[in-house]
Amino acid sequence: MTCPHCGETIAAGDVFCEACGTDLGALAGTAAAPVPVGVDDAHDDAITAPSPAPSPVTPEQPRTHLLQPGGGSGVDTSLPCAACGAEVADDGFCTVCGHRARTRREHWTETHGRAGAPAIGAVCDKGISHARNEDAMATALTPSGLAVVVVCDGVTTAPDSDRASLAASASARDVLAAAPVTTGAFAARLSAWEPVLAASCRAANAEAVAIARTLGDPPEPPSCTFVAAVVEADLIAIAWCGDSRAYWLPDDAGSAGSAGSDGGDGSAGGDGEQLTLDHSLGTEMIRSGMSREQAEADPTCHTITRWLGADSVDPTPEFRALRVERAGWLLVCSDGMWNYASGASDLAALVARAVGDGADTPTAIAESLAAFANAQGGHDNITVALVRCEPPRPGTPLTTT
Repeated sequence: MTCPHCGETIAAGDVFCEACGTDLGALAGTAAAPVPVGVDDAHDDAITAPSPAPSPVTPEQPRTHLLQPGGGSGVDTSLPCAACGAEVADDGFCTVCGHRARTRREHWTETHGRAGAPAIGAVCDKGISHARNEDAMATALTPSGLAVVVVCDGVTTAPDSDRASLAASASARDVLAAAPVTTGAFAARLSAWEPVLAASCRAANAEAVAIARTLGDPPEPPSCTFVAAVVEADLIAIAWCGDSRAYWLPDDAGSAGSAGSDGGDGSAGGDGEQLTLDHSLGTEMIRSGMSREQAEADPTCHTITRWLGADSVDPTPEFRALRVERAGWLLVCSDGMWNYASGASDLAALVARAVGDGADTPTAIAESLAAFANAQGGHDNITVALVRCEPPRPGTPLTTT
C-alpha cells in the first residue's frame, strides 16, 4: 500500500503517513481529487490548477505557523500540534492524534532588523499539495546596513531539487553579504552591483551543479530558479534567472501625486511594479500578443527557459536596478505566491490588508501572504520575502557603519 498523497509505502492500519503526515483515516473510502498539473518535458515548476474561492484568513488563525529560524531541520517541539493542539513529542509526532509536525525545512522564517537599517521578514512554506518543500531562501542584514534576499525555487520534475535550491540560495547570499559598501553617485553604485549579483548567480549555479555531482550526475539533475536582491539606502539591485520574481510596492500606490517612472533616472514606478521579467513560455506568450490573464491560464505558462543546474544551457541572470525615492516594500517571491496574485497592485493590496489586520512586522506580513496562498489551495511551495525600504532624506549619508 502507498500513501495517496506522497506515494510512500504505508502499512495496513496506519492512521497517518510517516513521510508526509497525511491523515489516512480521513481519506479512507474516498478518491483523492486530482490536481491538474502540467510540466515541461525536462524543466518546469508545477502548473497550478484554477484556485478555489478565497477562504477567510486572520492573524489569529493563520494557515501557516511560525517556526523560529536556526536549530537545524528538526521539529520545534515547543509548538503544539497543528491538527489538534496537543503536545508534540521528541519524535516529531503528536502525543494525542499522531499527526506529524512540520519540520523547519517545511516551514521556516528569517527576520532581521535594527535601528537605521532595513527590516527583513521572510517565510518559506511547503504549501498544502506538495509532499516536500523544494523552495529555499537566504537573507542577511550586514553591519553596513545592506539588506540581502535570495529566493530559489526547485524544479519539481527534477529529483533532489530541494537540495539544490537550499545550497544555491545560501551560497548567493554569502557572496552578496561579503560585498564592499558602494559609494559615489547613484550610477556608479548601480554599476558596481551588476558584477557582484552576476557572481552570486554563478556561485549559486556552482552549488546546484555540485549537488548533481554528488548524486552521480543523474540524467535529470537537480535544478532551481534564482532571484537575488540587495537594498542599499536608496538603491535596489536585482538579478534573476527563471520565474521567481521581485516587486516594488510603494506605500502610496494609487494615491494622488504618486505617479512615478521607470525611465532614465531609474526611479521606481508610482503604483508599484513587477521588477523582473520571467524566463518562461508565459513571457513569450505575452510578447506574442496574449494578455497576462490568458498566458497565466495556459498550462505551459510556467515552463521555464532559464534555470540553474548541471543541464542549464543558459544560467546567465538578467540585471535590474532602480532608485527608491519614497517608502515602500521590496517583495521577492516564488511562483507559489504570485500564482494567486501576480499583479503588483494585487500584492500591494494583500500587504495593506495584512497591516490593517494587525501584522506589524515584515515577518508577520510575509506570514499573512503565505497564509493567503495556502488559503487559495497551496498547490505549490510558497516563499515570500519582504524588505522595508525607507530611503534617507536628501543630505543624509547613504550608508551606516
